[in-house]
Amino acid sequence: MTSYTVKIEGQVIPLPEEIAKDDEGVKRALAPYYPEAANAMITRVEKDGNIEITVVKRAGTKGLLPLQHLVECPEGRNSAIELNEQIVRRAADGDLTPLDLLELEPLIDTAIQDGKAQAEAIEGTLKRLTRSAAQPAPVVITGF
Repeated sequence: MTSYTVKIEGQVIPLPEEIAKDDEGVKRALAPYYPEAANAMITRVEKDGNIEITVVKRAGTKGLLPLQHLVECPEGRNSAIELNEQIVRRAADGDLTPLDLLELEPLIDTAIQDGKAQAEAIEGTLKRLTRSAAQPAPVVITGF
């Protein structure tokens, strides 16, 4: 019968198979006592019928990780670019008068403000990505 032990911060903790069978189960079991286990790197080694699970905490960051921040951002094109494309298409089709442009002025102003806000958000994200430290992969990537 296989037994499972977890090594974390110098402690050796036996775990039942139903908890230790996958990394998420190990993380959930340790989280109340070792909060850093939620983002830890987990390795498994089998020795004499015992599977040793080593939990090594990773350096944390404040706030959202850059990739996490990107994933959680709403999708969409810059509204200033979209409105510009619509106006250019209408002008090319001959379906745009000076009066139409005057009526579009509130939309144009809003699109410019939204576009600037989105551009600033992109610049902020780029700065966060540029300042972010490299993160080691938990496994060797095939081909490297």
